[in-house]
Parts: sequence; C-alpha cells; structure tokens
Amino acid sequence: MDLYRTPASALDRFVATRLQPRKEFTETARRALGALAAALRERGGRPGALAPRVLKIVKGGSSGRGTALKGGCDSELVIFLDCFKSYMDQRARRAEILSKMRALLESWWQNPVPGLSLKFPQQSVPGALQFRLTSIDLEDWTDVSLVPAFDVLGQAGSRVKPKPQVYSTLLNSGCQGGEHAACFTELRRDFVNIRPAKLKNLILLVKHWYHQVCLQGLWEETLPPVYALELLTIFAWEQGCKKDAFSLAEGLRTVLDLIQQHQHLCVFWTVNYGFEDPAVGQFLQRQLERPRPVILDPADPTWDLGNGAAWHWDLLAQEAASCCDHPCFLNGMGDPVQPWQVPGLPRARCSGLGHPIQLNPNQKTPENSKSLDAVSPRAGSKAPSCPAPGPAGAASVAPSVPGMALDLSQIPTKELDRFIQDHLKPSPRFQEQVKKAIDIILRRLRENCVHKVSRVSKGGSFGRGTDLRDGCDVELVIFLNCFTDYKDQGPRRAEILDEMRAQLESWWQGQVPGLSLQFPQQNVPEALQFQLVSTAPKRWTDVSLLPAFDALGQLSSGTKPNPQVYSRLLSSGCQEGEHKACFAELRRNFVNIRPAKLKNLILLVKHWYRQVAAQNKRKRPAPASLPPAYALELLTIFAWEQGCGKDCFDMAQGFRTVLGLVQQHQQLCVYWTVNYSTEDPAMRMHLLGQLRKPRPLVLDPADPTWNVGQGSWELLAQEAAVLGMQACFLSRDGTSMPPWDVMPALLYQTPAGDLDKFISEFLQPNRQFLAQVNKAVDTICSFLKENCFRNSPIKVIKVVKGGSSAKGTALRGRSDADLVVFLSCFSQFTEQGNKRAEIISEIRAQLEACQREQQFEVKFEVSKWENPRVLSFSLTSQTMLDQSVDFDVLPAFDALGQLVSGSRPSSQVYVNLIHSYSNAGEYSTCFTELQRDFIISRPTKLKSLIRLVKHWYQQCHKISEGRGSLPPKHGLVTQYRQLCIYWTINYNTKDKTVGDFLKQQLQKPRPIILDPADPTGNLGHSARWDLLAKEAAACMSALCCVGRNGIPIQPWPVKAAV
Repeated sequence: MDLYRTPASALDRFVATRLQPRKEFTETARRALGALAAALRERGGRPGALAPRVLKIVKGGSSGRGTALKGGCDSELVIFLDCFKSYMDQRARRAEILSKMRALLESWWQNPVPGLSLKFPQQSVPGALQFRLTSIDLEDWTDVSLVPAFDVLGQAGSRVKPKPQVYSTLLNSGCQGGEHAACFTELRRDFVNIRPAKLKNLILLVKHWYHQVCLQGLWEETLPPVYALELLTIFAWEQGCKKDAFSLAEGLRTVLDLIQQHQHLCVFWTVNYGFEDPAVGQFLQRQLERPRPVILDPADPTWDLGNGAAWHWDLLAQEAASCCDHPCFLNGMGDPVQPWQVPGLPRARCSGLGHPIQLNPNQKTPENSKSLDAVSPRAGSKAPSCPAPGPAGAASVAPSVPGMALDLSQIPTKELDRFIQDHLKPSPRFQEQVKKAIDIILRRLRENCVHKVSRVSKGGSFGRGTDLRDGCDVELVIFLNCFTDYKDQGPRRAEILDEMRAQLESWWQGQVPGLSLQFPQQNVPEALQFQLVSTAPKRWTDVSLLPAFDALGQLSSGTKPNPQVYSRLLSSGCQEGEHKACFAELRRNFVNIRPAKLKNLILLVKHWYRQVAAQNKRKRPAPASLPPAYALELLTIFAWEQGCGKDCFDMAQGFRTVLGLVQQHQQLCVYWTVNYSTEDPAMRMHLLGQLRKPRPLVLDPADPTWNVGQGSWELLAQEAAVLGMQACFLSRDGTSMPPWDVMPALLYQTPAGDLDKFISEFLQPNRQFLAQVNKAVDTICSFLKENCFRNSPIKVIKVVKGGSSAKGTALRGRSDADLVVFLSCFSQFTEQGNKRAEIISEIRAQLEACQREQQFEVKFEVSKWENPRVLSFSLTSQTMLDQSVDFDVLPAFDALGQLVSGSRPSSQVYVNLIHSYSNAGEYSTCFTELQRDFIISRPTKLKSLIRLVKHWYQQCHKISEGRGSLPPKHGLVTQYRQLCIYWTINYNTKDKTVGDFLKQQLQKPRPIILDPADPTGNLGHSARWDLLAKEAAACMSALCCVGRNGIPIQPWPVKAAV
C-alpha cells in the first residue's frame, strides 16, 4: 500500500499531491451539477407545469461535504418537492418522479458539458436516480444520485437546531433505519463542512486507506459505509486533539486504533437532536443499546452507520492492527507515532453512555441517573447508572481511566503483544534522557557528597526493566561509609537528605536538555523524592534518593550473600522492610535476568493494576490501600516459573494465570530462597514465623522481613474476575484460554505441620463436583448398558469405573479416569483387539445420544478424535471450570466375571493371562475392579498421603520434561535400586504356573513394583527413577520435611524389599 510506505513527516504532501481532487475536474463537475439543478428548478417552476414544484435543491455526498477524493467521489443532489407533504408520501410517488427525472436528465444532456461524459449504470438504490460524470481522460469521475425528498426542515437557517417535532414525526413514520436520510442532507453537509481544512485532509487519508483495503480483496458490500469512517475521524479529532494544526500520522493512528476496538464504539452527537423530547430520548436509549459499534448519523438518529450486526468491522480491524510498523507510523527517531489520548474510550463491559453491554435480554439499563461515572460492573453487582446526556454538540462516550490508550478487555489475545509494544513499553528516547540524568546526578553526588560514597545502585522499575511508558519509578540507593550498621541510618538520615537536596537544587539547571527536575511534597521519610519531567511529549519519572548502609559490599552478580548479612538484619530489631533499600541490587538482579517476554507480561499486569488503582483512588470514602505494584511483579514471576519457564509463551495464558492467582490471594504463599534459605537456624525460625502469618504472603526475594503482599487485594480480585470473562482471553475458536497450572503455594515451601491443610486447600477435589461426577457417570454407565448393541448379539455385561476418581485419590483440577465396558463378544484376552473400530463406533454413538437426551449437572463433552482405537469424554464443572475429569472408554474382556468384592479370583484367570500376554500390563483393563478395590478400601488419611505424593510427582514431572520418562504414579519410594514390591492379595505362588511366573518377575532388575491386580504389569521398569531420587533428596531437606526445630522429620521404618 502506497500509504504505508510514506514517512509520517511526508503525509501532508501525500494528501496534497495524491488525494485532493483536481481543481479542474471539481470545477467542471460543479458547473455541470449547477446547470442540472437550474434545469430541474426551471422545469418544476413553470406556470401550469405538470411536474411538482422544486422547493430547494441541496448538494450533499462527499462533494458537498468537502471530503471528495481524487479519482472517484460521490455527490448527492437532493430535490425537495412540494408534492411530498410527509415522509410516507415519498414512497408512494417515488418511482413516477424518478422516471420523469431521468427523461429530463437525458433531454438536458443533449447539450453535453465540455470535458465530461455521462453514463447511467445499473440502478441499485430504489430511492435515487444514479448516473456518473467522467472526465474525458477517464482519470476522474463522480457518482451522482438524484434524490427526490420531503422538505421536513423548511427554510431553517444554517446551524439552527431543528425542532424536536421534526424527529418525533420521523420516528412515528414507521421508517427503516436511515430510510429518510436524504431529508436531512443539509444538516449532514453542514456538520462536516465547518471542520478545519486539515481535519478534512485526515478524512481523505482515512478514506484512501479504506479504499486500499477494499482493493486487497475485501468487498465493500460487507464493510461499513465510508461515511462511517468520516464520522469516526471527526470523533477522534474532537476527543483527542481539536486543534487546526496537528500531525496527520497521529490522527490516522488514532482512527485505526478506534477501528480495532470497534466492539465497544458508541458515538453520537446532539447538535441536531437530543434527549429533551421524551419520544426522541427513548428512541436514542434504544439505539445506544444496539450491538457495537454504534455510530449514529448526526443528522438522522435512525441511521446507525456502525451497525455492528451487519457490517464486517472485524476485517477493517485486522488490517488496522497489522499496519502499525510501517513508515507512516514511525517518527524521525524511529519510535512509533502515538495516537491521541481519547479521554472517553469505553471500559470493560461498558458502552458509550455508561450503559452496561447487554449480557442477556433481562438486563435493563437504569434511566434518569445523574451519575457521571461509567463503572465497570463486577460479577454479582448491579449495572452502572446511565449518565445524563452531555452538552449539545458533544460527541458522547463513556468516561474512562486517564491515560488508558485502549480497552484492554476487548483486545484479541493475538494482539496483546502488539498492544504492549505500542502502548506500554517506554520510549527509548525518554529512557535515554532519564539514564543520562541519573548518571549525572550520581556522578555529582559521588564527587560532592560530604559523606564518602562507597557505591551506588539503580533500582525501582527503571532499574529492573519493568517501567511503563506513562511514568515509572527509579530508586537511587547511595551507600555511604558513615553507616557501619543498619541502626546508623536513622539518626543521620534527615541531615544527609537535606544536604543532597541542596546540591541538586544548586546545580541541576539545564543539565539534560528537555528534562526538568521538580520536587513534590515529601511523604517518604527515608528518601528524597523528585521528578524528572519531559515536556515534549509529557512524560515523567519518579525518583527516590535513598542513603543506605552497605550491607552486601561488592557482591558478584549471581552470588548468594553471606548468611551473616541476614543474621545481622534479623538481630537489628528492624521493622518489616525497614532496610529494604540495602538490598536494592539483589532485588534488581532478581527481576533483570528474566526473559524479555516475561518483562512484557509484567508490563501488561502492571498496566491493568494501574487502571484498577485509578478506580480505587476516585472512591469515597477513601478505601484501603492496594498492595504495591511490585507485589504484582513478583506474582507474575512466580506464575511464569511454576507454570511455564519458557522464553516464548502465550501472553494471554500468562496474564490469565496471574489474574487467577490474584483471585486466590487469601491462599497466596510465595517466596524464594535465592538469596536467603532455611540452612541458617535464625533465618529458618524467621521464615517459619513469616509463614504463620495471615495470607497473602509474598516475601521480597532480597529482604525476608518485607511482606510485599500486604494491602487490600479485594478490589484487585473483583476486577480480575470481571476481566477474566472478556475477549482478551478468548482463543480463535471462541473458547477461554486456559491458564498455566499454578497453585498459590508450593509444597516445598509449606511447613511440615501445615501439610494436612495444604492437602485440604489445594489437592482434594471439590466434594460437590465429585458428587456431580459420580451421579453423571452412573447415568452414563446405565445408558451404555441399556442402549449399546441393541440390535446385535453383542451385549454389555457391565461397565466399571477405574482410575484415580474411582480409587478416591483424584487430585483437584484436571484428573483422569477409565470407564471399562465389558462385552460378551470377547471370550478370551486375545480377542480384545477384534472388532475394535466397530465397537468404539457404537459406544461413541451411544455416548453422543446420552449427551443429547440426558440432563447433567456437569458439562458432558465427547471428544472429536477420529482415532478408532481411542474414545474419550470429559465431565467439567459448570461453575468451576478448572475442575474436570477426562475419561477413557475401554472395551475389555470380562476375565473376572461376577466377582464378589473382597474375594480372590480363580488361579485359572491368571494362568490364562500368562499364556495370552505379549507385553507387560497389556490386559490390565480386565482387572480394573481389583485395582480400584485395592486402594479404595484404604484409610482416608492414607489417600490424602497418596494425593500429596502424586502432587509431588507431578511437580517432578514438570522439572524432568525432556530428560526421559518418569516411572508411573502408582509406586514411589526413594531407595529405588533395592525396591522389590508385590502383593499376593489377588494372586500367589500356590498355582505352579503363576508361581513360576512370579519367580521370573522377581528376578528382573530393580526396581520391581508389580500391579497387585495384574502380575504382568511391572510399574517400576524402564523409567528414570534417578531423576525422582534426586528430587526426593532435595525435598527431604525442604520445609515440608523439617520440623519446627529444624530437625528433619524421621521416616517410617520401611524396608525397600520385603
């Protein structure tokens, strides 16, 4: 596209030379249409003429509005006739009048206008006569529509607001949307025509972009009318600029950004109509509840140019989203041109006037409210009030958080990375200015400070690389030799800060061009606060200057501090986080080493946090303070470490994971031992003390005395729940993006005395969900037994539930289970593979029938896999979407028959098994009942222990990915090289065949763990037990295996082989 290749600075010339129509053609066409208008007036004004009298003729279209493009444009000649006494009259006589107008036009063109040709295309608009005037060289043309109309406005003066009766009569006419738009042509023309010349140039640029998009293969019939983009451009200028001189690149970027958030656009003006008349006001309320985007014509309120239900705005939005890296949007420094900050963009789930987006037909919009705030509704809260209409002439939209560039909730998942790049990442140029200023300040303080400076450290979000575009924070920590202990800092701090301020004030002037230094009100006793402010564009950085004791000394990057550093800190009697400045470089390094994309995720989370904080600040009475933004940085790192750990990941998944953890703030327990650990007795006792405190607990990785999680999380949790349901978390197929699998606390970091609580809070499935699953499974089993193979000799003997759900050891979240269907067509083990595809097909058909016919309390989905050997379905909670069970349906030979619970199978069953099997555990499904009964009969607390071990195994599995397969979950003991475990509850050595087979099994290399139901299944064979052993050794020294006194908890006296 030629536009994309044009530098931002050359766009004015591009419009002047490429887009503005040629004056010669414009003048020729204007004279021709003027002559035609005169002919129409003359014909209708003759005494005794049969034709209706022409009251007035108004020129409209882009030619009339002054927004015509070079090449092709459109023009409207609206002929107001005295024969129309109402809107309804137009329909009755339209065809007759248009026929007469065509005859007149053909007669008039007998003397053609020099330099022009006239052609009649196929007539596609019922209410108009269409023709085209084309220049001789075919370079320019104008499509003209002659429209006969009812003169509803009369001879009203320009810029005079019509009487409300004009519009109430229109609404009573029963017209379709925009059917009588021609009657209001002069209002429409005047609305655009009065705009500054440069704004019209921006309109030309937007329209040129639109036409180029159409040339790329998008049909104009599916796109919104180009006049909608004219109105959107005016709206963008009114809300974001309103100056006669401005940057075309900034304006174009703003319009394209609005197009990308079309799903929330609600734009209208009250220059010609408003809410004063009850009928018009009620109609407007209904219009504003239409599907987004809504863009009402400023002249005719029935005409919604946005018409979200009809036009494919998404196609325009896709193109708008893809063009931001082109030269037309880059300034001279190569930085992206920033859009205007439109202060009225809608917030999540709010429409243009603060109406909540209609989530269901029963949700009503409150009326006659005087509230001026549009509030994003929370789950379970009432809908926000509708504000009073704005002043006449103003385009109305919902107020929003200052500085909010786009509605975060409506950004598609695939656009989140682009959003971060364009709107959140700081300007490199401003960053360089700040860096230069900081270096000057630090050098000056080193040279002139009365007290000798040992070293300095740059911290805050600027130092950590997590600073947002619109304002960031910098901590400049000055380590002074006069402080020899933590306690020295307090008594001399005020004197030192006064001296530093005096120095800054004395020599700063003009040190960095374009940056000023300003001192706000000082509200942090231990720091000197000031701002570095850039005037063009308006940006700032909050700087805190902190004199501190050098507790760490010259510590090499990546080196763990000496434990005595923290012992001295704990013995200093300090308040929580009082000396956190002493550890600024550890804090900086902890975040700074993270991948670039993780830092981008941190920016996204902090941007959302900032929006919530802005809402919180406006509340009265003043609410409780939120936790610091740094707590969200740490929570984001924790989510990434536990759930992903990769340099490249899906931004929406990461964001969703963090919001999920915010909602679980009452269970958050997050800390790291990269700088301090439990090896030191004093530190261990301190950490245990911290872990006994109320949640949330988010310990600073640099300073163990600072719980960064302190503050009120309730508002964050509420807003996280609202945002979690929005478009930014929807995948391409419309389903919600799943979060990473992250729990709010870690097993290794849980004190041994809290393990029962850990299991209860995080590992045990929801009881209500389990009951619903069991009820659903019973229904499914009965349905399969009654309906499968009805017209076949094959019969379903029984259906048995297996897996962890049946054994009572399922973990919370997504667990797995088996549904084993025992069929009469299998008379021996080796027949299980016969007719598999046919059997699976029949069971699938019955499962799908069950899905249609039965009512379930859980969501029942049959998988769509085409593999004829696999059949699966899932049961998911309707209310807790993270709770689900995935079932594999397995046809099997009924080897056990109707075995009484607790009785031992016949030895012949196992003899037949031994003679039939080829691979270990090949027919284990036949013994599902025995496997289930072996575990389900165990005590409840033993099943809790099994859950804990399985959870630990899952965490090990994450760590070992790519290093070979771990042993299955069924049996885990540390001394794997000696393991030899089996039970004789179901089989034993009394039968010679079985006894000989068992002896062979037990002579195989360790570890050996035989399935208690199937002796062919060795669960310990050919797996990376060494990896598990390594993790087990690490776990045994963690808090979960250490008593409060720091002594490791002793294991039970269990032999590795029995």
